[in-house]
Amino acid sequence: MAMKRCPVCGEKYSETYKNCPFCEEEAALQQGGEIRRNGAGKGGRRVARKGQQPNLLSPILIVLIVVMAALLTYLLFGDRIAGWLAGDGSGSQTETVTPVEPSTGDGETDDGETADGVMPEDPDLTEDPDTGETGETGAAELDYAAAAALPEGLTLSSTDFTLFSAGETNALTVSGGSGTYQWFSEDEGVASVDADGVVTAVSSGNVEIVVTDGEHKGTCIVRVRAASSSTGSTSTGSGSAESSGLTAGPAVVVNGGNGVRVRSGPGTDYEALATVPNGSSVQIVESAGNGWYKITFAGAGGAATEGYMMGEYLAKS
Repeated sequence: MAMKRCPVCGEKYSETYKNCPFCEEEAALQQGGEIRRNGAGKGGRRVARKGQQPNLLSPILIVLIVVMAALLTYLLFGDRIAGWLAGDGSGSQTETVTPVEPSTGDGETDDGETADGVMPEDPDLTEDPDTGETGETGAAELDYAAAAALPEGLTLSSTDFTLFSAGETNALTVSGGSGTYQWFSEDEGVASVDADGVVTAVSSGNVEIVVTDGEHKGTCIVRVRAASSSTGSTSTGSGSAESSGLTAGPAVVVNGGNGVRVRSGPGTDYEALATVPNGSSVQIVESAGNGWYKITFAGAGGAATEGYMMGEYLAKS
């Protein structure tokens, strides 16, 4: 049987066909029909075109449309979807808004609360009838016992000194704290203290002076060695000593325990020159003030050496 090739589709078919059966079949399929071919002395037959490729455009277009729709949905409703997944599944996010009281313009709301909901402190204020100024009342009144019970925290210029006559004074200074201080004496009959920290000897004895800023305290021991028989001063050729029972001349070291340090100047901030044993003999030269005395004592090798010692550790011999 002779065969010939279709110049359109390239398929071979029998010469008994007038036209290419494959091209006619393709046309019939596109029109939704079915072509039956009749050959010479043969019945009709259905022929399918070999190598026909499926149309992929439609599935790809559908996938792209689905992806774009999903992306658009996420951009528009992503937050609600996340809330729905993380919450109770309702898909709605409801914010609870706390009503804010109208502000009075000074940081407080109409009901007296501050803007952050904290009630401000409301100290009792009273007006001074003389000055017209208002001040805070209700603060606890301090006395010596209350001040002495406070914790340490203030620094005094001296923590221990001696006064040798009634009326003798010594001014204390204080640092630290709020800067507003109150002064108290344990016993006003021994030594008094004024609002500026000036201590005045009254009679013999030991007394504690306390200063406080209301939260912390500082303390100082005052030793009063007031003589009851004489006042005034005694002069010597080498200087003068206050008439508190300690005058220029020989003296002995007392109350020293394991010994008393002799300083290069009248204060504990000065260098310690030596330690004089309790009971040792010294010479009082003159008073240096604030309870200190200039003395001479036997230094290294027995040489007379000048220094300063607190009067509480000296007694006339």
